[in-house]
Amino acid sequence: MVDLPLRVSSTARRTPVRRARRVSSEGIEMLRVIKTMRAAREARRFLAEVKGADGSYRLDEWPETRGGGRGRGARNTRAAVARLRFAQRLTVGFLDPVDDSVFLTAGLRRLGIPATFHLGRELAPAKPPAGYFAWVQHGDEVVSTSLPVRDEYIEIHRSGTK
Repeated sequence: MVDLPLRVSSTARRTPVRRARRVSSEGIEMLRVIKTMRAAREARRFLAEVKGADGSYRLDEWPETRGGGRGRGARNTRAAVARLRFAQRLTVGFLDPVDDSVFLTAGLRRLGIPATFHLGRELAPAKPPAGYFAWVQHGDEVVSTSLPVRDEYIEIHRSGTK
């Protein structure tokens, strides 16, 4: 066995060793998944509470936006929507557009994203039977659909702005 001389630079001797552990990217992603599943369970509970047996909705009060101290960019919001949709399929399956938008709004708000629920009526035809569509917005950005809802629908209801 040969002993090799170990050289330590003078800067290395002065640099304190950091003992704090860094969370790996896998750990961060696991935390996101756990938070998303918790938000999905709470959104499912909220949807069950606000939807009546006759199919009507009582959307007076929305869940509080939790942990809103950090700003969320459009990219982070879209990623949260994708995770919530996956959790939605696992917890409640596929939902109609209104239930889907209620679920997403409640879930995003539980994740700290101040989302709002919107309901619109088709511009054409001007007389019944016109269709209705629900969507979710974060600020001015529509995050629940790629349809041009602002061009095709007149907003008739908005909630969750508190």
